[in-house]
Amino acid sequence: MRIQLIIFLCFIGLLGICTMPVCASVADVPQGSTVFVGEEGLVLQPGVLALNDTQVAWYPSGTAVTGTSVPEITITVIPSSFDVTPVQFESRTGAWYSYPNGVAEAKPHLAFLVDQPEAKVKLWVYTPEGGRDGTDYKTIRGVKLGFRMESNLYPIFNRPGVSAGEPGIDIYVVAPEGITYSSLYDDAATPHSVLITDQHPQTSIAYVPVESGATCVWYTGNTEYGAGEYTYYAYVDVNGLKNVVGKIQGDTFTLLATATDSAGTTPTPEAPTLITGIGTVTLDVTTGGIVQTDTLLRDQDGMAYVSVEKGTRALNEKAQALTSLSMIMVGDPQNIGAFPEGQNPLITYRISQEGSTFSPSAELGILISDDSLFHNMYWWNEQTGKWSAVDAETDNNDGYLKAAITKTGFYLMTYPSGPVTEPTAEPTILPEPTATAVPTPPPTPTQSPVGFLGIVAGCAACALLKKR
Repeated sequence: MRIQLIIFLCFIGLLGICTMPVCASVADVPQGSTVFVGEEGLVLQPGVLALNDTQVAWYPSGTAVTGTSVPEITITVIPSSFDVTPVQFESRTGAWYSYPNGVAEAKPHLAFLVDQPEAKVKLWVYTPEGGRDGTDYKTIRGVKLGFRMESNLYPIFNRPGVSAGEPGIDIYVVAPEGITYSSLYDDAATPHSVLITDQHPQTSIAYVPVESGATCVWYTGNTEYGAGEYTYYAYVDVNGLKNVVGKIQGDTFTLLATATDSAGTTPTPEAPTLITGIGTVTLDVTTGGIVQTDTLLRDQDGMAYVSVEKGTRALNEKAQALTSLSMIMVGDPQNIGAFPEGQNPLITYRISQEGSTFSPSAELGILISDDSLFHNMYWWNEQTGKWSAVDAETDNNDGYLKAAITKTGFYLMTYPSGPVTEPTAEPTILPEPTATAVPTPPPTPTQSPVGFLGIVAGCAACALLKKR
């Protein structure tokens, strides 16, 4: 009887485990919510797709979505593992509908919205008069600081069931001696170690939360922090967006030991002569799109770069100033379009925002990583649906294939699929013969093939006679 009771209790326990609700997370996407280009491993919740649908469809702006209207693209999705790939979604933001049954409903069934990820982080100062932007603030040891996040990513952190311990926006501070902080001491009576990573902003403008009993996130009067130059930056480390958004450039500021270390206000730093970024870089542009500072953007692996010189006009697809530039390596270029005839693909990069232009041009460089003699570069022409050849040359000094580009988009480096021979040297031109006659030597006698065969035949005849 006791054994039966134990078995019964175990069964009840297992049944309880099986019926426990599954916790939601930042990867769980309900119907009608926003997802971002570059998110990976999403789980589309029940209701995102209409009954019996396995696809989503996108229609150009202004299209009346009905069961008879033709979408520009349809994509088959696996709800348990959904990726918002740049190749498919980069240029198709906005509404995506469940297809085909969803669009045939009286009101088209919205599956989800797609948006481009954007994020900035600023230093924030807590003063007796209230909070303020710390960009040009005179920071003296003892000042109370925090961080302000400006981002359109808040829909991710408003998804149902998101818990505090899940990934989010990670902020880091680098001290003068090179130490990188992911948490900071506040000004509470017993200071808290305030975590500045895994932040979940739930509005477009949000702040790293201040702990109970404190008035700031970072109290610079703590003995942990000496005077000197500090730098801060951030990453969006959620659902794979770190690889798309790249490093979010913050700023550098000097923490002064005393108020007398500087006359009046913190000196205005000299304007940089070069702005650099990895993955994403902010362009210093005027309202007309004129780049004010030489800019160098590198991809995450250091295999390619885009260089934009000061004075270049950089405009987005709406002919407005291009404020940022991104670059990532993409996967199989076959998903973009058929390879150029006679070419083997080596590597493909996406430079965005798509539809942007440079005038006169920017420079694209892709590192040559194989031993082929010749390499070519192509740009994906969306209008023709083909790869267009780009005039590019190999720089033997640094090993990069370089091209002047005037458009963003997909760029492919290839090598010829067939044998390629280098042009031979020009034939040497011999001098004309002089008038002095040179006696011609008598020709050297040579054995003709017929004479040689006659000798062989004779030897064979002699052999036969001896044998007889």
